[in-house]
Amino acid sequence: MSDLAPAADAVSVVNGLTDQGIETVVLAGVDTHGVMRGKRVPIGQLARLLGHGVALCDVFWVLHLDESALVERPEGHTGYFPTERNGYPDILGVPDPSTLRIVPWHHRTALMLCDWRGQDGAPIPIAPREILRRVVERARATGFEPRCALELEFYLLRETSGSLLTRRPADLVPLTERSSTYGVAMGSRQEPVGRLIRENMLAYGLPVEACNPETGPGQFEITLRHRPALEAADDAFLFKSAVKELAAQQELVATFMAKPSNEWAGNSCHIHMSLTDEDGRGVFHDPDDAGGLSSTLRSFVAGTLDAMPGLTAVMAPTINSYRRFTGYSWAGTTATWGIDNRSVGVRAISEGEGGTRVEHRQPGGDVNPYLAVAAALGSGLDGIARGATAPEPSVQDVYAMAPGDVRTLPRSLPEAIAALEGSATAREWLGEDFVGYFLAMKRAEVDAAATAVTDWEVARYLEAL
Repeated sequence: MSDLAPAADAVSVVNGLTDQGIETVVLAGVDTHGVMRGKRVPIGQLARLLGHGVALCDVFWVLHLDESALVERPEGHTGYFPTERNGYPDILGVPDPSTLRIVPWHHRTALMLCDWRGQDGAPIPIAPREILRRVVERARATGFEPRCALELEFYLLRETSGSLLTRRPADLVPLTERSSTYGVAMGSRQEPVGRLIRENMLAYGLPVEACNPETGPGQFEITLRHRPALEAADDAFLFKSAVKELAAQQELVATFMAKPSNEWAGNSCHIHMSLTDEDGRGVFHDPDDAGGLSSTLRSFVAGTLDAMPGLTAVMAPTINSYRRFTGYSWAGTTATWGIDNRSVGVRAISEGEGGTRVEHRQPGGDVNPYLAVAAALGSGLDGIARGATAPEPSVQDVYAMAPGDVRTLPRSLPEAIAALEGSATAREWLGEDFVGYFLAMKRAEVDAAATAVTDWEVARYLEAL
């Protein structure tokens, strides 16, 4: 395996960190669920690991999200899939020095994101960061540089990891009792922890753009500034993990779960996307178009709409994701588009050459940012490559339209799995290995849910029957 960086560069990185008093380095990457996996290493080990990578057992690829069981390799599956028959060997987390940052809320600690590689140095084909990298490389090969920004919503709860074990949804205690969408007074009540998050994120090198209370009690929305697509996904991934760590230090729980309570608004992760050409000019704007939208944007939108049903399992990856898909939830529940229309699935925003963009409104806060961005970009780029034609943008309240008059999206994980299995776009842009593996993981999630007795069932049936 070739070294990640020359020895002299590794020494320079280590010396620079040592000069700043760093003693511990987190080397970590993303799993399929969007969870950060890795190890902490002493600074004295870093030079060696920069060249070789840090070893982790590949079993984490087949863990259920709650780690209650392992997903078995499906019969006949020929792609990459960890299994006990292979003894769950080590893979390597190879650090990416461009992601190096100091972790301001930990003592003398830095972090580097890793790319997952086999012992032979080949990329793990199901690795989410690698999948997005491939999409970005394909975009660049056709003369486009994709840029993205993610809006992330989450709840802060007055809970602990232990208290959550016995809580029903109605028992959850949010940071604040009432909602106040964009409310400045409520924002002031939340400001001690809001400021803590913003200041630490900025010190961490994440481009926080704005912070406000959202529609649920104790719910926040924080927007991150647009960046090249891979960096934007890195930002969102780091942000989600960092918020959870900071909340825990304040004896709170942060959750990006799509719908923590039936009574509360869902958590979204809207993805804003644009493309620039080789000269850095935005290609989604057309000053001669009445709406300011280019034919390139319209083909991008057409590809996105065509692929939305088949990619829903990526954008809504859990059983709970589909609780968010209700009327006037501001979630994208249909394969529709419009100009500055928040009832549609894909919203176009016309703000001149530098700001015209497409917003994908389907994903929830529970998405893996790398997979969601890869799916959203890949489907749009596919539309451009095909010269696809978008329908006329909707100017109606799409939520009020009859189901037969609009193309609805899968409303459950089993429906989404069936659509993903038949999605040529998913296989083309995310890879055959990934689709086969992801289908197995999602089917295991459905099977786990099928045998679970829920609080709703107990409340509804136990005494009556």
